[in-house]
Amino acid sequence: MATLWTGGKIYTMAQVGETVEAVLEEDGKIVATGSVESLSPLAASIQHLQGSVMYPGFVDSHLHIIGYGEKLKHIDVSMVTSKDMLLEKLQERMSHASAQEWVIAIGLNENQFDEPIFPTLAELDALGEAHLIVKRSCHHLILANSKALAFAGITSTTPSPEGGVIDKVDGQLTGVLKDAALYLIVNHMPHITPAYIEDALAKAIVSLQSYGLVGGHSEDLSYYGPPSQPIQAYRKIVEAQQSFKVHLLQHHTVFEEVVKMDLLSSPYLEFGAMKIFIDGAFGGRTAALRQPYCDDPSNAGMLIHSTEQLTKYVQLARHYGQTVAVHAIGDLAIETILAIFAANPPQEGQLDRVIHCSLVDDDILSKLADLPVAVDMQPQFVQGEYQAELSRLGTKRAQGLHPLKSLLDRGLIVAGGSDAPIEVPNPLVGIYAAVTRRNVGETHYGYNSQEKVSRFEAVRLYTVGAAEIIGQQNTRGKIAAGYAADFTILQEDLFHVEIEHLPQIQVACTVVDGKIVYENRCKG
Repeated sequence: MATLWTGGKIYTMAQVGETVEAVLEEDGKIVATGSVESLSPLAASIQHLQGSVMYPGFVDSHLHIIGYGEKLKHIDVSMVTSKDMLLEKLQERMSHASAQEWVIAIGLNENQFDEPIFPTLAELDALGEAHLIVKRSCHHLILANSKALAFAGITSTTPSPEGGVIDKVDGQLTGVLKDAALYLIVNHMPHITPAYIEDALAKAIVSLQSYGLVGGHSEDLSYYGPPSQPIQAYRKIVEAQQSFKVHLLQHHTVFEEVVKMDLLSSPYLEFGAMKIFIDGAFGGRTAALRQPYCDDPSNAGMLIHSTEQLTKYVQLARHYGQTVAVHAIGDLAIETILAIFAANPPQEGQLDRVIHCSLVDDDILSKLADLPVAVDMQPQFVQGEYQAELSRLGTKRAQGLHPLKSLLDRGLIVAGGSDAPIEVPNPLVGIYAAVTRRNVGETHYGYNSQEKVSRFEAVRLYTVGAAEIIGQQNTRGKIAAGYAADFTILQEDLFHVEIEHLPQIQVACTVVDGKIVYENRCKG
């Protein structure tokens, strides 16, 4: 039976300012758009928006859904502003934990401290006998106590693995592990059971729906035991409920294993590109740069893989007719992978994907525009750590930090995401960041203000762009006949509210295939 959605403003996102009076939906698809007068005779029921504002369903184009659920389960230290406050918060949990337990804190950002230093290994060990892991906000660095280090067999004589760093001072462990080194612990923690994964996933989906998200592009298949474990959790929690649409990237370490499973995709769970980490992050100074860090002249970051190995990974993806999505933050990392993409292009009509693309110049922008490549940006990245990145890169290089308008002006397909749990997966916060290039409450004109975009362009990142980047621009991302009936319904018009109020707009309803999966005040 067809349902007519009307009674509020409805933005199609087909072009700037375009609205329709009503949307006719049946069996999860939009049948037609137009006036109430023309469509109401075709409807068996009416869903009244009660003055709310409807948009195509927002999609987070890059996050780690199970990882975000873990953040909801564990200790959130993202608001901690001193080392002493961090130790106190950890002590609260450690004092009640047994020696066999794992205590996990997520979201540490030492750049919020007056003195940006980590606790020492001795300070971590003094908190209690449980295994302790503290994940930095970038998730490319962890702090581990001696109990957790011993679990992984890491000692002062353990060499750093390829693509990672086991930090030592005068030959002694500091408890800091960077990039590939941290996986020696986090990929093997014994509490990562199917029940744990399902609980984290379920918590994440409920939270994401409350932010108005109808779907997300996630990468979870190499962190929770064999890939069959997270896949089974997605089948059980997401696919069975048919209330959220997940596009899964496949980490290169499990890519061929997953491909050989010959898995069937559905609208709620589909399998996408091979995912490769090219470098680390600015926070731990592991993003790969052409020139050294200004505040660490002996260090230019690191490429996680050699050019030869990266080429083999890309060629493996091509062998299976698949595209590649890369985490690339530093200018050297981006330049390196673009050269490999140029030498090993995807099939006609396919797009590879550069995730983050955090540091560019005109040369890199030109190379991006010349290739069949889309860019997956996280607008919030310009907020939290811009000042710290400025000190690491210097004023001149920082002009190329976190581009957005430059990418759009070059004609590139760009989608918007949060990289949750690194940032909050609220698309309205991302839209605000894209438009203002500043933190909420700040009054300056914006960090690298030349990269600000319009509200329409910002919303497009989470609608049209999120569909284009996975080749679904003809079925998702707009309100038009033939498209999925996925809607984000807000209580206010984000194109017209005062800009500082934009992140505070409340979600009225989240709708997936015509079904309300989250409801605040939208009544039928």
